Amino acid sequence: MARPIQDTILLLGDSLTSRQDVPNSLQARFCEAYRRTMDVANRGLGGYNTRFYVPLLDEMLLRQGEPGSRIRLVTIWFGANDAVLRTSPTQQHVPIPEYTSNLTAIFRALTSPKSSYSVAHQDVPLNIILITPPPLYPEMMTDEAFKSQRKVNVTEEYREAVLHVGQEWKAKAVASQKNCRIETVDLWDKILEEAGGQGEGLRDYLTDGLHLTTKGYDVLWKDIHRILKTDFAGRGIDPDDMEFSIADWSRVDYSDPTSAQKSLRPPYRR
Repeated sequence: MARPIQDTILLLGDSLTSRQDVPNSLQARFCEAYRRTMDVANRGLGGYNTRFYVPLLDEMLLRQGEPGSRIRLVTIWFGANDAVLRTSPTQQHVPIPEYTSNLTAIFRALTSPKSSYSVAHQDVPLNIILITPPPLYPEMMTDEAFKSQRKVNVTEEYREAVLHVGQEWKAKAVASQKNCRIETVDLWDKILEEAGGQGEGLRDYLTDGLHLTTKGYDVLWKDIHRILKTDFAGRGIDPDDMEFSIADWSRVDYSDPTSAQKSLRPPYRR
């Protein structure tokens, strides 16, 4: 395993997070914005819902006391699969009360004083961005089986659940006075606004009626970038204000190559 030399951005979610077949995906945006300043760990799992995902937190998060990099930013993006209809043969459906409970379990793992994970007890600010599912456009779904598993009004209920959970946990973070901040991206609303509502305009933002095009990821990144620059300002994660973890080549002493190693930013300097 590679030695950690910089802090980490952790992406939790389903295929909307994991996929790399569309230019300027979520991971690609983060990798470019935080090039040589933070590592980006993509833990998106295609097809997963929150019921499948929560048990895996034990495999993804360091236990308190285990050595490893610190997590500075987390994105949480679920709902597209949880919202699959109960009658679907894929058995991905998660009822909204359980979906809400699972999102709460993720927040507790990341922030609770009783959490067994190191991320909840680290000495640097933690920042969390919760993301709603994007809108659907069934007219683009050419596979009838795929189309029959989802309904716009049902997925919108999961979007509303995300907004409620985000509001609740944002208030808890403020009240606790912990060094944690939580914001929510209403991607459903943002894309509909850009597309001119529920209609043909969505074709520019969705590849298949569900997954995002580059233009769809543009809308997401625009709001994430706004949050980084405003709501999370002064918390050490503005991508435009961060120095390289290891000095630029032009600052390495030609007569002393070890000066590059000496330039490594704390806390990872040995």
